[in-house]
Amino acid sequence: MTPSTRYSAPPEPTVKPRSGQRWRGPVSTVLGILAGLALVAAVIAGYAGSLVSSTDRYVATVGPVIQDPAVQADLSGQISDQITSRMDISSTIQDEVAQRSDTRAAQGLASVLGPRIAERTNNLVEQTVSKAVASQAFAVMWTDANRAAHQVLVRALEDDPGGVASIAGNGDVSISTTAMISEAKSRLLAQGVAAASAIPDDAGQDYTVFSAPGLASALSALDTLGRVSAVLPWAALLLAAGAVLAAPRGRRLRSGIVLSLAGGGAALAAALALRVVEQGIVNAAGGSAVSPEAAAAVSGAFLDPLSGALRSVLVLALLAVGVLYAAGHPSRWSGWALRHLRICQGTAAALTVLVLFLPGLAPGIVLGVAAVMVAVIVVLEVMARTQRTPALA
Repeated sequence: MTPSTRYSAPPEPTVKPRSGQRWRGPVSTVLGILAGLALVAAVIAGYAGSLVSSTDRYVATVGPVIQDPAVQADLSGQISDQITSRMDISSTIQDEVAQRSDTRAAQGLASVLGPRIAERTNNLVEQTVSKAVASQAFAVMWTDANRAAHQVLVRALEDDPGGVASIAGNGDVSISTTAMISEAKSRLLAQGVAAASAIPDDAGQDYTVFSAPGLASALSALDTLGRVSAVLPWAALLLAAGAVLAAPRGRRLRSGIVLSLAGGGAALAAALALRVVEQGIVNAAGGSAVSPEAAAAVSGAFLDPLSGALRSVLVLALLAVGVLYAAGHPSRWSGWALRHLRICQGTAAALTVLVLFLPGLAPGIVLGVAAVMVAVIVVLEVMARTQRTPALA
């Protein structure tokens, strides 16, 4: 009878911990959970610390927000209101008419034409400001103003407030629109709107970049995160190493699974918490000078990169759980995988190509998935050749 070459994995050994080492399992589990939490905390602290400590990173984050239509509309509306309140076209026309003629007919004509001329002038102001806000010149002003705003954040951490930007007690971070109104005034005068000359050079008011209630009290927490951001990755690494070393013999893969589950769970919880915070910022904008749409655009600029990093941690943690479980329980999958070897390898190769060319995925997710799929292809090929070698001997 021809001997069977059907693959059967050896039974998994069961290792019972010695009576004097029963502490190793619980200690390994606790260290693994702490390592996962420290890893997620390191991601959050690193991101927050970079925003607090680096003006260039802050400006790179908030700078592109000026291209958002909601922010442009919100900023245009506030600047237009500030300009038209200074011009008061209707009263200006009536005063000019009164100086030239005090007849009832002239006054009646002024009262009729004044509001209409004012309405058309206000429309012209709004159109001019909207075009100006969408221009590259305003984008530069927005960047410069937010650079100053970040310097205010740094001074607030150092208890030295002041400057052309400010942080209010309710958490509003504001920038001055003086330079922006001056640019709009120049454009109006160039179009022949003589009434724009009445706008003072210092007519700018504050525009709230974002409103975050409790920001003032949270600044110290951000500062603390920035300070510990360099320590947390090392703490996570040491805790992970401790979890593996403390695990009983034969249970070290399980300690890695515990670590990965803890990190993935913490990343998921943090990502959900960010969404709650973002929605709270948008809801708070309903009672402030910033429109909810603009608040959503600005908060998204700050929170979306961190949310993407947390999603990457979650995906990589799930991949790690799958790999570690497969490595610890080969008998539960190897037989089926080797019977369908080419299908499994083809699926892994397709997934590799998919993540490499699919747009919108974070680099961590792409590298993690690609590395695991390549490893699956190689491991299955090695196992298949190892199985065939005894059969040919």
